[in-house]
Amino acid sequence: MTTVFQQNPNGKRLLTALLFITLSATAALAQTFSLSGAVVDATNKALEAATVSLLRSADSSLVKVELSDAAGRYEFLEIKPGDYRVAVTMLGFEKQFSEVFSLGASVQPVSVPKIQLQESAARLEEVTVVAQKPFIERRSDRLIVNVESSILANGSSALDVLERSPGVIVGQNDAISIRGRAGVIIMIDGKITPLAGQDLANFLRSLPSNSIDRVEIITNPSAKYDAAGNAGIIDIRLKKDKNLGTNGSLNFNYGQGVYHKAGAGITLNHRSKKWNIFGNYNYSDRKWMNDLRLYREFFEDGERTGAYDQRNYLVIPFKFHVGRVGLDLFASPSTTIGVVASGTLNRYQSTGQNTSGVEDGPGAKISAFGTAHRSKNLWPTYALNGNLKHALNKKGRELSVDVDYARYWNETTQSFLTRYYDLQGVENRPYYLLTSDLQGDLHIRSAKADYTHPLGEKGKLEAGVKSSLVDADNNLQFFDKSDDAHPVYDSSISNHFLYRENINAAYLNYSREWPKFSLQAGLRAENTIAKGEQLATGETFDRNYVNWFPSTFFNYKFTAKYEMGLNMSRRLDRPSYEQLNPFKFFLDPSTYRAGNPFLNPQFTWSFEWNHTLFQRYTATLAYARTNDNITQVIGPVEGLERVTIQTDRNLAKVEYFSFAASAPVNPFKWWSSMNNLNVWLGRYRGDFANTNLSDGNVVMHYTTNNTFTLKNDWAAELNFTYKTDEIYGFMHLNPMWGLGFGVQKQVMDRRGTIKLSVTDVFWTNLPSAIIRYRDYVESFEVFRETRQASVSFSYRFGNNQVAQARRRSGGAEEEKQRAGAQG
Repeated sequence: MTTVFQQNPNGKRLLTALLFITLSATAALAQTFSLSGAVVDATNKALEAATVSLLRSADSSLVKVELSDAAGRYEFLEIKPGDYRVAVTMLGFEKQFSEVFSLGASVQPVSVPKIQLQESAARLEEVTVVAQKPFIERRSDRLIVNVESSILANGSSALDVLERSPGVIVGQNDAISIRGRAGVIIMIDGKITPLAGQDLANFLRSLPSNSIDRVEIITNPSAKYDAAGNAGIIDIRLKKDKNLGTNGSLNFNYGQGVYHKAGAGITLNHRSKKWNIFGNYNYSDRKWMNDLRLYREFFEDGERTGAYDQRNYLVIPFKFHVGRVGLDLFASPSTTIGVVASGTLNRYQSTGQNTSGVEDGPGAKISAFGTAHRSKNLWPTYALNGNLKHALNKKGRELSVDVDYARYWNETTQSFLTRYYDLQGVENRPYYLLTSDLQGDLHIRSAKADYTHPLGEKGKLEAGVKSSLVDADNNLQFFDKSDDAHPVYDSSISNHFLYRENINAAYLNYSREWPKFSLQAGLRAENTIAKGEQLATGETFDRNYVNWFPSTFFNYKFTAKYEMGLNMSRRLDRPSYEQLNPFKFFLDPSTYRAGNPFLNPQFTWSFEWNHTLFQRYTATLAYARTNDNITQVIGPVEGLERVTIQTDRNLAKVEYFSFAASAPVNPFKWWSSMNNLNVWLGRYRGDFANTNLSDGNVVMHYTTNNTFTLKNDWAAELNFTYKTDEIYGFMHLNPMWGLGFGVQKQVMDRRGTIKLSVTDVFWTNLPSAIIRYRDYVESFEVFRETRQASVSFSYRFGNNQVAQARRRSGGAEEEKQRAGAQG
C-alpha cells in the first residue's frame, strides 16, 4: 500500500510561535472609542452617501472614510484617543468641517454635532483620498474581507481568496463550507452565480482577485434574501465605480506555482450629475494542476478481495475573459434607471493521466491500467439586468425593481483512452477508447420588486415579491471508439436531461431601533414548481410545494462596552442543477462522478447568540439542525465490481454546534492583527453503501492576519491558518495548516502599488482523508497549487473624488447558484 499521509515536523513549533504572537498582541491592546453624527442639507433633509472623512486635527491626515446612510448618519468605530475633526464632501455641495473634538476624555461614544451642507454653484474641486481599509472587518450581521487591502491576494484567484477567509473551508473536492457547514450560496454582486460543484470551482479559479473589491460572509441572512443557503451566503463584490468625473485603473500580475498564472485588467468610469457609464475587463491565463493520490480497498463479508493504488494528474490551462458595462441615468433627484450587461468566456483544453496498480486480496500486485484523458471546453455566459430605483417621498419610502435574463451554455468534447498491462508492462488486452460530446444550455429569467416604508424615525417595513423561471437542456452522448471503423453509441451512460423550474416568492420584514435595543422580524414564502425528465430512460419527476421561512433578530445594548444579540431563521437548500444532472464524468473506467436526479431539498433551523465587547471583540454560539442533508459521498457503486462514484445523497439529519470568536488587536500603531477562532461539532446521521452513519467530532479552525505599516509607503502582511481533523459524513479529514507573507510599496504619488507575496510557503494546506464503508475503504491526498509566488502592479488614474456607489445587483439570485448542470 502506498503511504500518502505525512506530517511536517515544524508544524507544531510554528503553531505555538504564532499563537504566542497573537496572545502577546492581545495583551498589548490599547483602548479605543467610537463617534457618530449626521449629515443634512440646507432644508435639514438627510443626505445619503456623503463622504465623511475622519482627520487628525494636528496635520489633517486621514484616519478613516465612511459613507452616510439613508438617514444621513455615519459612525466611526475603534478610534484611538486623540484630537480629531470631521470633513464632509458630496457632489453638488460645498465641503464642510466639524469643530475639533477629543476622544479619551470620557468612555462614552462621542456625538458630533449635525453637519449641514450648502449647495455649490460650481463643481467641487478634486480631492484625492488615499485610505487603506483593514483586510478583515466584522459588522453586526456579516464579516467583510477587503481583498484590495491584502498583499497576499495579489495575483491569485477568487477561490484562493475564499480559502484564506476566516471560517471558510475549501474541501478536498473544492466544496466550499462555512465553519464546517455545507450549503453555502455564492453570489457575485448580489446575484447568485449560476454554477455549482466543480464548474463553480473552475469559475472561481479563473476569476482574478484583482477584479474583486471585497467578500461579504453572512452566516444568518434575513427574510429579504432568498431562502437558499443553510450555511449562509458569500457575496463576492467586484470593483466598480466610486469616483466622480473620469477615472479608472490598470492592473497586471504574474505568479508561479507549479505552473504560471498571469493576468491583466482595466476599469473605466465616467460620472456626471445626469448619468454614469462604467465598464471593466479582466483577462487571466492560469495554468492549474490537481494531483490526486488514492488507495482503495474492497471487501466482502469482512475479507479483503483486492485494491487499486492510483494516481490521477490533471492539468487545466484556463483562458478566462470577464467583462462588464453599464449605464445609470439620474432621471430626477428621486429616480435612477440603470442597465448592466456582463459576460464571461472560459476556453481551455485539459489533459489528465491516471495510473492504477491492481492488487489481489493478500496485497500482491497482479496487473495495471492507465487512462489518458483529453477534453476541449468552451463555457460562454452573458447576463442582462435592468433596474429602477425610485424614492416615493423624502421620508425614505423607496421602490426598486430588477429584471434579469442570463444564459449559460457549454460545449465539451472528451476522450478517455485506457490501456491494460501485465506485471511486465506489456499490454495484455485490447485498449478501450471512450469519447463524449456534451451540449449544455441554461436560461434564467427573473423579476423582483422591493419596497421600503419608514415607520417613524426608527422603524422600517420592507416587502417584496420575486418570480424566476429556469430552463436547462443537457445532452450527453458517449461513444465506444475502441474499433475506429465502427463507433458504438453507449446508451448505458449517455443521457438527455431536461429540467424546468419556476419559483415564486414574497417576503415581509419589519425592523425598529430603540435607545438600548433593536428588533428585526421577517417572513418569506416560496412556491417551487419543478419538473425533470431523462429522455434516455423515460424517468421523470414532478414537484410542487410551498414553504415558509421565518427569521428574527434581536440586539440589546447593556452598556457602552457590551452588546448581545439573538437571531433565528429557517432556510432551505434546493439541489443545484449539477447535483440533479445524472451525467457521468470519468477519471478512468473505475471512477466517475454523477448527479442524482432524485435528491430532495434540505431544510435547516439556525440559531445564533452573539456577544460584542468594547465594540471590537465578538463571540457567537450557534446551533443548527438540517433534515435531508445533501451530503457529498464517495463510495462503491451497487451492482458493479470495483467501481467508485462521487455523488450526493440525502442523509437523515445533521446537527451542528459551534463557537466563533474574533479579536482585532493593535499592539503598536504600525501592527494590526485580526484573529479568528471557529470551533464546531457536526453530528451526521444516515445510510449509504450498506453502512449506517452516526458520527462527528470537535473541529478547531484558527486564522490570524497581521498587517504591518512601515515607513516610506511600505507595508507587509503575515497570514497563518490551522484546522484540526474533521469528520464530514463518511469522510475523516486530516489536519491542515498554512503560512503566507507579502510586502507592498506605493509609488507614483501613491497612485501605483507594487505587491509581492508567497502563499502556503511550506505547501502544507492540502486536503487528505480516509473514507470507510462496510465493504470499501479509501484513503486519498490531493496536491494542488496552494503555494504560489506572485508579483502585481496596479495604477489608478483620473479623478479620485469619492462619490456614491450605487448597488447594481439584480434579481436572479438563487437560480444562478444552482445552475451548474453542465458538469
